[in-house]
Amino acid sequence: MNAIYKNELLRYIPDFHGKEVMWITDPSQINMEHMTFVGGYPDEYCIFIDDLSDDEKKEIKLIK
Repeated sequence: MNAIYKNELLRYIPDFHGKEVMWITDPSQINMEHMTFVGGYPDEYCIFIDDLSDDEKKEIKLIK
């Protein structure tokens, strides 16, 4: 499933080691606020939804 957040298309993962995350779909997104490097490959970045404020969470729009 995908998500739109801050006008960016991200991949929504409901269970990444027990956490909801939004994964990058483009390398330029690694500079987004709250983006965290989570792996050994250069493209393994995501935003942990728990790290967002309630107002920021409201900005997430899930799309299929």
